[in-house]
Amino acid sequence: MKKYISAIMVFCLLGMSAKAQQPKKDEYNESVVIKSTFSPVVNEAYKLTSKPTVFDSTFELPAFKYDKTGKQFPTFMTFDKIKPANVKDERAEKLHNAHIKAGIGTYFTSLLEASYSQTRSKDLVYSADFKHRSSLGQIKDYAHSTYAENDLHLYAKKIWKSFSLDADIFYEHQRYYYYGFSDTIDKAKSDYRTTYHTIGTRLNYRSLYRDESMLHNFASFAFKHTSGKWGYGETDINLVAGVRKELSLFNNQTQYLGLQVNYNQIVGSYSAKDLTPFFNPELRLEDYKNRQGIVDIHAYMDFMIKQFNIHAALSLAPCFGNHGKFYFLPDIVVSLPNLTEHIGVEGGLKSETELPTLNAMVRENPYISPSVQTKLQSTISLFAKASYSGSNNLHAELELGFASLQDKYFYTLDTNATLNNMFSIVHDNAKRLYVDFRFDYKLKDITLKANASFQNMKTEDLEKAWYVPNFKTGISVEYSVDKLTVALIPTFASSVKCLNEKREVVKLKSRFDLNLNASYKYSDQWTFFTELNNLAFQRYYNYYNYPAQRFVGIIGARYAF
Repeated sequence: MKKYISAIMVFCLLGMSAKAQQPKKDEYNESVVIKSTFSPVVNEAYKLTSKPTVFDSTFELPAFKYDKTGKQFPTFMTFDKIKPANVKDERAEKLHNAHIKAGIGTYFTSLLEASYSQTRSKDLVYSADFKHRSSLGQIKDYAHSTYAENDLHLYAKKIWKSFSLDADIFYEHQRYYYYGFSDTIDKAKSDYRTTYHTIGTRLNYRSLYRDESMLHNFASFAFKHTSGKWGYGETDINLVAGVRKELSLFNNQTQYLGLQVNYNQIVGSYSAKDLTPFFNPELRLEDYKNRQGIVDIHAYMDFMIKQFNIHAALSLAPCFGNHGKFYFLPDIVVSLPNLTEHIGVEGGLKSETELPTLNAMVRENPYISPSVQTKLQSTISLFAKASYSGSNNLHAELELGFASLQDKYFYTLDTNATLNNMFSIVHDNAKRLYVDFRFDYKLKDITLKANASFQNMKTEDLEKAWYVPNFKTGISVEYSVDKLTVALIPTFASSVKCLNEKREVVKLKSRFDLNLNASYKYSDQWTFFTELNNLAFQRYYNYYNYPAQRFVGIIGARYAF
């Protein structure tokens, strides 16, 4: 009993002590104090470091050999022949491979063209072309000024598996009058009429190997003989042969090595006896023979360095004949065809030689004297060119350059001619600074073409570069809709300087020529056309005392069959 009483008393004392230690409600502190920031920690993951074992599962098929024994089984079935089906849409399209074109206009101008060509064969091509243009009209205040030009060309080309051959046979006839004097002078037409007859041929061979590693080769032969009044004659012979080989010499890329040999010779002559009546009687003319030739050995290499295409060449050109020289001419041209998506650039050093012929001069200046004595001329030029080709049918080119010319020929009035109506040539060295621009754009039915050339030529001994304009340009605007095509073609050339019969410097005015061409396709066979030249009715001079016809209008038709 005493034990129970003692226990109860101890329990009561403990309860009173706990109650005494309990704080009052108003003394309780509800604030929380953070002693530090929370820093979560992620335990390091345990990765598998062992790699799976790869077992080779390649299974090699065993080689089996079978004895194949052929056995024919007879059959008694027969089949009837099936006729090919006729398909209406597979009929070949009808092509017109021949045409005739004729027209007539002012100044009694007439033109006639005819052509025929083979159009179906893939390995044989041949054609025949004839062109005639003449004028019987007179230019006011000047002597008889008619002219006639005729060209006949026969062409054929045959293609084999590994090479091709093509040949060209031609005949040309020109008749001109030296009309550069007053019509008050009584002179028989035959005295100042000249004619030229040219006959020639060209033959070309070229390999057509598909494998570029093969030795590609080509060869060409050309012969041309021109004869004319006053005992004039000229023979032009040209032989060209070359080889090209694909190699891989460096940079693990392809290079092309080539060698080309060009042989060119002209032999010209005129008769002093036949020329004497037309020239100053006090002048003692002698028979002259112009013999000149050149052998041009041209070695080159085409290769790439990164994105740059490089053409490097060297020419050794010994000359023989009346003017013997030796030319050492280098070429180095670097191009970047894809500077951007549409822009390409090119530049470098290039050189060339030219053997002028009287035949080529006649086409440039029909009033040249047959007594001219030509020289071989050379040109070395530095240039830079940029081109743009866009997807919107736009193409443009801009070229800047500087050229050094040796023995360049310039036209001058031949004062030995009694009527002062013939031209001779003089030679001189010259420096030429030039800028050339070309533009081509097509928008729906309109095609725009333009070209412009600016040049500044300084001669070494001559006072001026005779008959050389500083600026010339040409524009063509063509509009096509349905069956109608109209083209407006204005041209402009700045003034030039020359010498008159008194050896005085004179200035020929600038030349502006406005032309309009139109054609209407009436059917697949018939086309009607008109040509309107010099719409501005200007009297401009191509050469001293040689005015051009003012307005020339031609109408005509073309028939295809």
